[in-house]
Amino acid sequence: MKQTSLVRAVILFGVLVASRSASAADIPYRSFSGSATMGPQAEAFAAKLAALSNLALGSGNAVRFVKLPGLPPIPSRFGGSMVAAVAAGTNAGGFDAAYISGTDINKAWGFIYNSGVPFGPRFDEFTGFLYGKAAAGGQSSGLELMQSILDARRQNVVAIPIVASSEQLSGWFPLPLGNNDAHYRGIGLAGLCQQRWTLRYLPPGEYVLGKACDTLVAERVIAAKNIRFIAAVPGGGSLVEAVRSGQLQGFEFATPLDDVSQLFATADNPGTVGVRFVHTPGWHQEFLITWMLINKDVWSSLSPAQQALTSSVARDHVLSSYGESMQRQGDALRFILGANRADSNRDNDIVLSEWPERDQQRLSRATNQVLNERTVDPSLPAEDRQDLFTILETLRKYVRANILYWTVRGPRRELRLERWTSPTGEPWLDDAPRDR
Repeated sequence: MKQTSLVRAVILFGVLVASRSASAADIPYRSFSGSATMGPQAEAFAAKLAALSNLALGSGNAVRFVKLPGLPPIPSRFGGSMVAAVAAGTNAGGFDAAYISGTDINKAWGFIYNSGVPFGPRFDEFTGFLYGKAAAGGQSSGLELMQSILDARRQNVVAIPIVASSEQLSGWFPLPLGNNDAHYRGIGLAGLCQQRWTLRYLPPGEYVLGKACDTLVAERVIAAKNIRFIAAVPGGGSLVEAVRSGQLQGFEFATPLDDVSQLFATADNPGTVGVRFVHTPGWHQEFLITWMLINKDVWSSLSPAQQALTSSVARDHVLSSYGESMQRQGDALRFILGANRADSNRDNDIVLSEWPERDQQRLSRATNQVLNERTVDPSLPAEDRQDLFTILETLRKYVRANILYWTVRGPRRELRLERWTSPTGEPWLDDAPRDR
């Protein structure tokens, strides 16, 4: 009965406001990824918005985001900037909308809205910053702060988070760094820094790892840092093929679900090409939030009701997409760990390994150094440095206000579900590694 009343209220609301809407909105958007937790979920957001706006406002006022086929290149006139391309809009040779990584919003501070900061707030904690109106003791949310910065810099775009997923796996390497299921001796951070490996390990994780290695050199723990990084696989090829051909010796990629969809689609996989040690925890990326970037003129052409529905459905889909991916991550990780077990070749078995706790402590300290140094980095535009400082300070105040509760709110991780069984005696937990 209550549900029927709610539907009627939504329809009545639509009837009352529909007259303020000029027409249905068909907004073409460029997508950046087809991986399991991202591309399909962006399309799911579009489908959900189209259905609900059709229900609430009528088919003549529905909002429909339509994915452009393929991966249209960013026109050269925009200098590789997706923000500039969307700010220009289709009529000026750009895009009316684009589904993007948060890092594409701004090279100096976009990573904070993409995956937070290493060792920082986790997804549920960050949503308090993103949506909470008093995130830093003020009257605006972290999302409103970001939009105000974009507006102040006259970017002519509206940024709306639409998809989220959980922590990534934190590195596929030829050797284990620490404790692992196969009981191989770990090389640790010091050993990693000294390897002559080329890694694809994206910022900010790349910067943090590099800083931690530099600190080990400065403290004379190691003689030299030999690892190097590349931003992308040359030629846009696959990571697995890049390892097989010798271009890469390691990489971080994404969640188990994404890794299955992208790294296990051919006869070769990370284990068969020599990077069979996959690492946890996801220290470099506490979560992933991806965004729909919309040309502001296109956004302004929507009625208040269309805008409100778009924002509301987007917020709903951030949560539901996180849940959709989370429920599949366990099976995906089991698939990864068992992928090569049936071929009688133990040398390609994939092994779960863990970054040593002492190295995580070093990486945490390096993260703080990297964040502070970037606020005064002369290679970054002065406006971007100031905006980064403002966002970090707002986030710092939010963390400081809430860390007491975050620290004590749950039982010790190793006690969760310990020795639980069903009424028939079946264990809740199997023999897989538990929280450490």
